[in-house]
Amino acid sequence: MNMSEIETRYWPRLGFYVTRIDAEDFISKSGRTGAVLDDDLEEFSPRSGVSQEVLRSEIEDLFAKPFEEADLSSENNAILAALEMEKTRPARVKELKQEGHTTDEAKEIFKQELDVFVRQTLGLPNETEQETVYRERALAIQDGKPDPAFSEEE
Repeated sequence: MNMSEIETRYWPRLGFYVTRIDAEDFISKSGRTGAVLDDDLEEFSPRSGVSQEVLRSEIEDLFAKPFEEADLSSENNAILAALEMEKTRPARVKELKQEGHTTDEAKEIFKQELDVFVRQTLGLPNETEQETVYRERALAIQDGKPDPAFSEEE
């Protein structure tokens, strides 16, 4: 048994492996610790969910048992692959700059490459025309340009 098997467990609630520290971080941000705005009532109502005590009990049970290997879902594997690709971002942006792109262009190219990678990994269709228009509008606004959807045509 290696060290990672001692320190991690597959948590079915999340669908991936966690350490005790990861689990506690998740628990501290979840459980019945808040309220949501009910627009119809115009007031905040406590949100329902699993209590932090129940989540901590799950973790205690997981770590009390020996390590068991579990298969990750294809979606979780895709997320992990995308996170690995994201780690290559600095080197890829520098490579694109050496090819003559500006920093902003290189970052946008990488962002598009990541988008294509995620779509392919998850088996999603290519970007739709509507998504392309929305992305281009968002980039224009981000660059301080007027929203192309509201440009006057003459």
